[in-house]
Amino acid sequence: MSQIASFYLLKEGQRQELSGGDCSGAVYMAIWDWCESELSLDVRFPAPQTEDTLDCALLEGELASNVLAALRERDLPELAAEIAPDWDLPTEAVQSGLETLRSYLELVQGNTALLYEMT
Repeated sequence: MSQIASFYLLKEGQRQELSGGDCSGAVYMAIWDWCESELSLDVRFPAPQTEDTLDCALLEGELASNVLAALRERDLPELAAEIAPDWDLPTEAVQSGLETLRSYLELVQGNTALLYEMT
């Protein structure tokens, strides 16, 4: 399992690849779990987009706004220190993933969406 994290900005049927933020897919899995447990938000697709996809999430509209607002309200180093131990991950890696996610969510406006895939 390679756990390569990929982000895409979706707009009008176009898919623009964004950097994965140099974090493993495990970091983003931990972040999605935090969204689900602490924010009561389900961001994951019920099924992978392709056979190679191990995990995926779609953030659009109100959902993207809610996650962005939650990340803006929190101190990211503190939040990373809260999430990392549950997944046995380095706090710095989780913080980097949170910062990457927040910066990408800031790009989601109007009819755009943020797609995450781990392969």
